[in-house]
Amino acid sequence: MNSHYSVAVIGGGQAGLSMSRLLRQRGVDHVVFERDRVGHEWRTRRWDSFCLVTPNWQCNLPGYAYQGDDPDGFMVGADVVDFLEKYAASFDPPLLEGVEVTRLRRTRAGVFALDTSAGRTTADQVVIATGPYHAPAVPRIAERLPAELVQVHSSQYRNSGQLPPGAVLVVGTGQSGCQIAEDLHLDGRQVHLAVGSAPRAARRYRGGTRSPGSTRWGTTPAGSTSSATPTRCGCGPTTT
Repeated sequence: MNSHYSVAVIGGGQAGLSMSRLLRQRGVDHVVFERDRVGHEWRTRRWDSFCLVTPNWQCNLPGYAYQGDDPDGFMVGADVVDFLEKYAASFDPPLLEGVEVTRLRRTRAGVFALDTSAGRTTADQVVIATGPYHAPAVPRIAERLPAELVQVHSSQYRNSGQLPPGAVLVVGTGQSGCQIAEDLHLDGRQVHLAVGSAPRAARRYRGGTRSPGSTRWGTTPAGSTSSATPTRCGCGPTTT
């Protein structure tokens, strides 16, 4: 690790890797800090049957497009990890895996000082690309439920086998809630779904894949490309 960089990127997920690819393209010296390893969130905080809700052809990151043979399909968790690992390998970013940034502050000299688990460094600019889904949002009413009632946040759910026998109430109808409700239903559980206000997108509509006219940022119609804005890849667990 150098003592100073022009740019320090905190987070080695799809956003951090994309930023690294663009910085390298412009010849900017930088470093990417990743507390764990590439694809960590996709490995550890997704249920077994997880899949994206955007078709594979929409999974494009700067300088790297989906290269499989199923553009209208939907990646499962392991596929997303593989996609990100291959993306990183495609341009070999200055990635420091297993290095956590523990403190960030601006010095009197105007540069940023970063304390990390591997030592201290400074940077002229810092990009925080850690993502928005680290702290589960659990309603306060959960504190008043009986202690014997098993409660599992979506980030902790893997499959129905980890729950005791009986019916299950799924609170929230974002992508996480709907997929988990489906997973439980297909496993024979009685499922009650508490409908919320979170937006959601059907993976298929009337037998076809989701319309290319997406409301998500950065998406482009099939067959077209955009050099200005990378297409989003992925769907994280909702916080409801």
